Amino acid sequence: MQAFDFQDVTLNPGRWKDALDETMNFYLNIPNDNIMKYMRESVGRPSPGIYYTGWYPQSKGIALIGQWLSAYSRMYAITGKEAFREKAFFLADDFWDCYEKSLEKEPFFSSRSHYNIEKLIRAYCDLHLYCQYPNAKKYAEHLVQFSAQLTGDNYFGDNSTEWYTLSESFLDAYEIFGIEEAKVQAKRFEYGEFWDLFYKDSDPFSKRPVAGLYSEFCHAYSHVNSFNSCAKNYEIAGNPYYLKALRSFYQFMQKEEVFATGGYGSNYEHLMPKYRIIDALRTGHDSFETQCDSYAAYRLCKYLTCFTSEPAYGNWVESLIYNATLSTIPMTEDGKVIYYSDYNMYGATKKNRQDGWTCCTGTRPLLMAELQRLIYFEDHDELYIDQYTPSTLTWKRQGQEIKVTQETDFPYYPTVQIRLQTATPVTFKIHFRMPSWLSGAMTVQLNQEPLSTTVDANGWLVIEREWNNEDILTVTLPEGLWMHSFDPLLQGPNAFLYGPLVLAADYTGKQTPNDWMDVRELLPKMYPIEGEPLHFAVDGIDTIRFRPFLEYKENERYFLYHDTTAHATNLHKVKREIP
Repeated sequence: MQAFDFQDVTLNPGRWKDALDETMNFYLNIPNDNIMKYMRESVGRPSPGIYYTGWYPQSKGIALIGQWLSAYSRMYAITGKEAFREKAFFLADDFWDCYEKSLEKEPFFSSRSHYNIEKLIRAYCDLHLYCQYPNAKKYAEHLVQFSAQLTGDNYFGDNSTEWYTLSESFLDAYEIFGIEEAKVQAKRFEYGEFWDLFYKDSDPFSKRPVAGLYSEFCHAYSHVNSFNSCAKNYEIAGNPYYLKALRSFYQFMQKEEVFATGGYGSNYEHLMPKYRIIDALRTGHDSFETQCDSYAAYRLCKYLTCFTSEPAYGNWVESLIYNATLSTIPMTEDGKVIYYSDYNMYGATKKNRQDGWTCCTGTRPLLMAELQRLIYFEDHDELYIDQYTPSTLTWKRQGQEIKVTQETDFPYYPTVQIRLQTATPVTFKIHFRMPSWLSGAMTVQLNQEPLSTTVDANGWLVIEREWNNEDILTVTLPEGLWMHSFDPLLQGPNAFLYGPLVLAADYTGKQTPNDWMDVRELLPKMYPIEGEPLHFAVDGIDTIRFRPFLEYKENERYFLYHDTTAHATNLHKVKREIP
């Protein structure tokens, strides 16, 4: 199975497109002089522009330039706008000029530049694939050759290298450019010590991590991302070791780590046992490294969908899209972005991180662009629809162009209209993901007439028939209120959802909702508020209302998780009258 690429899919007006357009406009308008100022200055070149603060001066912007080159290349593929290609070319040329000059004085790279090298190799792959940048292979070869100087030592307590994420980009360079040394370097940086835990179905917490933050637990983003290297190894080599480890890791994440929102990695970005995560929901506001963690998970799920042809991985993608990616607030001109999503059970807000130009500002444009590659898949001339959002797919099938257009306001409304455009009648199967949260049977109509459907061995809803031009399918995905328990054994902490949307609570009472009401008993008492789609009140309780988490703005207080596993609250205490 293959995902359709950027050029094949267009987002149509709706929430996804709004978020992507805002992001593309923001990054296109970052002045080139500001991006290059520190790098130019460090090699003695004229350096107009303003000094960015925050994380930017520490790396001179080199930690971000690779991801931004990838983003501009992909944005050109998405839009066809020459401004993105021109910006990518200018920055690629200007960076390389500064890099070569740095060799005479203070080289940009050292034996510990794993992170920057990995991002730049990926950038030159994207510049070649989407922009036909003429020097892409030459520069990628240079970086691969330099990588032989990168240390292979483990530095426990140092998260700056993230060496265990390199294999994926090396294998991309091998696959795209045929650079044999890239394959050698990919093998050198495999993370067998970590992958083995999952291949052997061992206790993931039984072994102290060999790399990453100074902690008894693994750094969340980079260790999830390491499995994208595991996935790329499987794609290239086909060794079942990699797929078994990958699938086992995915199951571990779903069972032990992932929140109702799809997020993970509390307490300064760690993968931890459930009891530690619950403690972190009480004490911290750093619940989920939103940009980077989402991007790692999107790519992991895309690999697994392609390898297994199973729809279940789209459920995690869907959760993250609506409750993470589309639930952030806009970046600021000085590079401040939501770094952590906050799920603290004693009250939380959305805030951008106060130090600008963090790693998340490198990931954010890639994350937004990736949305287009998560909607549609194909396999053996059959179509798979994995996400439901306004969009158009242009599909070249056996030499014939077929357009597939979704019109919907999902998930605010449960129906999706799918219009097929084809020059001549054509027969093929369409597969639909059946979300895990469905409150009833998913149905499909063709031109307002009910269609019979089947479910294949992997769990897709399937229709096979001859399709005609302007056929219209109406897909109904029944949604309803439901309650999530982070730890099923403890039956909490709890969060509320409507379909895929996490609902956070506006609470005007004392302390927290769980102090004054039995939160677990609220579900049957919740009812929709007229004129306010997906807003809910609670019968008999006027201090709490629920609405989608994605609607909350900066600094609006909310309660997303409820501490139903805590000590006895005021609700449960025996009240004694004082004489």
